[in-house]
Amino acid sequence: MWEKVLENDGIELDYAPFETAELRRILYYSGNYGRKAFEMVRSYFHRLKLLQKLDDYDAVFVYREAALIGPAILERLIARKKPIIYQLDDPLYVPYRSQYNGYFSYLKFFGKIKEIIRLSKVVIVNSSHIRKYAEQYNTRIWQVPSIVDTNQFTYEPFPKDLKRPCIGWSGSPTTVKNIKLIEAPLREISIRDNCDIHFIGGEDFGLEGVKYTAQKWNRDSEVEDLRKMQIGLVPLPENGWNTQKFIMKTAQYMALGIVPVATPMASNPEVIAHGENGFLAADDREWVEYLELLVKDGDLRSRLSARAAADAQAKYSLDANGPKVIEAFRAALL
Repeated sequence: MWEKVLENDGIELDYAPFETAELRRILYYSGNYGRKAFEMVRSYFHRLKLLQKLDDYDAVFVYREAALIGPAILERLIARKKPIIYQLDDPLYVPYRSQYNGYFSYLKFFGKIKEIIRLSKVVIVNSSHIRKYAEQYNTRIWQVPSIVDTNQFTYEPFPKDLKRPCIGWSGSPTTVKNIKLIEAPLREISIRDNCDIHFIGGEDFGLEGVKYTAQKWNRDSEVEDLRKMQIGLVPLPENGWNTQKFIMKTAQYMALGIVPVATPMASNPEVIAHGENGFLAADDREWVEYLELLVKDGDLRSRLSARAAADAQAKYSLDANGPKVIEAFRAALL
């Protein structure tokens, strides 16, 4: 979304994704390792060819990494000729094993991230945790949160007097397991039978004793599907990756006026003002307490909903962050 404000400020962007169309098609599915290896090498050589065109540009924007595999060779070659504007929006320096690619994940050379940060003229991060890491290797850091498209995720007040408010969750197939973390609280809420529970992102969540409906995620109907819920769940398992992320789903819930109840981890304690635009739940007792409070108290739910939407617009919209994005890009040329 940044291109909208950058182009208005006279900053033109040309895009050059690392993945070929074929690599993008097969990368996030298990197996097919020979084909993946061939497409990776092919994509890498395409990258090397692009280095010959650097003189046509004032700076190079690197999103996450210039290549999905290997050390920071490409970034070192780029930095010799042009300033790098580096955006790091996930803790890629934390080693992980992909469920799709197994041990091939380690070909990413997780240690190269600090090298890319050192080489960059400007570093843009989206969370305080990633900023703290980046500041070890560079002092020119801009913190810009992940942006919610508030033209699409628009606030429409929910009725206060809903007979059965809806508690919900939305995520990807890789995060479906997060719901199991709060199976016991959801079972207790389900037994009380004073609200609906709806999940987006799968069909079978394997929850015992929990009455719920579920659907697969659909890009075309995402916003309307989310509007079915007034209370949004953000349970997170603790690991080195999650503790440092900006949790985009929390901000998206808030933009729609969905009141978040979340694990106090990652960006959630900074995004959620506890009791003002959502709740932070640290254990099963708190999950039940805050969910039940929001289900029963329509006035509280409406008040927190309006505050959540206002905070999302003020802090996580493109309008709110556009000036910082422009400033960061301009700083690369100073």
